[in-house]
Amino acid sequence: MAARRDAVVKRMWTGVKSLITKNKVTWIQGRGRLDGPRKVRVDQAGEDGTPGTGGERVLNANDVILATGSRVKSLPGLEIDGSKIVTSDEILKLDTLPKDIVIVGAGAVGVEFASMFHDLGVKVTLLEYLPTIVPLEDPEVSRVVERSFQKRGMTVMTNARFDPQSVTTDDNGICLDVGPEGKDSAELRAEMMLVATGRAANIENIGLETTKVETDRGVIKVDGHMRTREPHVYAIGDIVAGTPQLAHVATAEGMVAVAHIAGKPARPINRNRIPACTYTDPGIGSVGLTEAQAKAQGLKVKIGKFPFVGNSKATILGKHEGFVKVVADEKFGEILGVHIIGPEAFELIGEAVTAMEAEATVDTMMSTIHAHPTIYEAMGEAFNNVYGLAINI
Repeated sequence: MAARRDAVVKRMWTGVKSLITKNKVTWIQGRGRLDGPRKVRVDQAGEDGTPGTGGERVLNANDVILATGSRVKSLPGLEIDGSKIVTSDEILKLDTLPKDIVIVGAGAVGVEFASMFHDLGVKVTLLEYLPTIVPLEDPEVSRVVERSFQKRGMTVMTNARFDPQSVTTDDNGICLDVGPEGKDSAELRAEMMLVATGRAANIENIGLETTKVETDRGVIKVDGHMRTREPHVYAIGDIVAGTPQLAHVATAEGMVAVAHIAGKPARPINRNRIPACTYTDPGIGSVGLTEAQAKAQGLKVKIGKFPFVGNSKATILGKHEGFVKVVADEKFGEILGVHIIGPEAFELIGEAVTAMEAEATVDTMMSTIHAHPTIYEAMGEAFNNVYGLAINI
């Protein structure tokens, strides 16, 4: 598995590098820093790749796009040692498996690794500070994921509390005292701890102070064209305020920025039409508002749900967990959000994103013919069930 992982990464990286060469893009290896809005100073790497040994190069441009990405965050007082206490950076370099692992944080990254390690035979304990795992998802989705994980034999603790500074390590692994909020704690030991508590934008030491670029709580403020307050400086990806830290979002934002620089039309990113995918088993795919979010905005909604237990292809695959849930405007049938947990959820969500981007209504999707037997038939049934017209339940 480790060898295949490395081969896939190398192939993808080589492919991107080939595209850069093919399109005659100049690639400079080094560390860049703004010196005003249209100048970048680069401490170049040497011929052997050693940082900062290749001298300085000054680049001048009409426009600059910042895409410095993000880094993993830890908990205050918890020291990442890279072997027993690790982040997603170190764990993706493993070529052996721990006997057991404690995963701190049950967002997308935490639950993905929890699902994978369990499937590989590792004893998994998943800790989440908040009341639900995958807390950004629809609460019904969160409940199904938690039940599924527990049914498979994982230990899941929500409202988990422990003192990061009290975590200790020895030759056998890690040790901490942890318990649900307001209840007694107990000692927990494992060979390894994975800290999956989010990411921080890389905006330090890149020369923002030499420009008019504005930040807000550690990220950069931009307009719909990805422009900062400095007219010729743009920002995209994980460093941007208001959009999730996802690779496909960064790609879309990059295309918006480049189109604007080139004087071409480009539709700004719509926050409510960004798909989110969590690669667990069962999988999660979602877009738009949850039922609770829609109601909190004062919207009157109708809900359509369809369980995969009623889907023929799910029966063929032996994967019945989960459902498709449609959140729709009660009066006009506007699709406000779609939330899926189940087989191939991260593929199925594409139909919902396309429908919402095209401003299709529930009525439109009800009359859209879905092939049989397919997993995506469940999508059509969920749209039908907004009006209580699903066939297979």
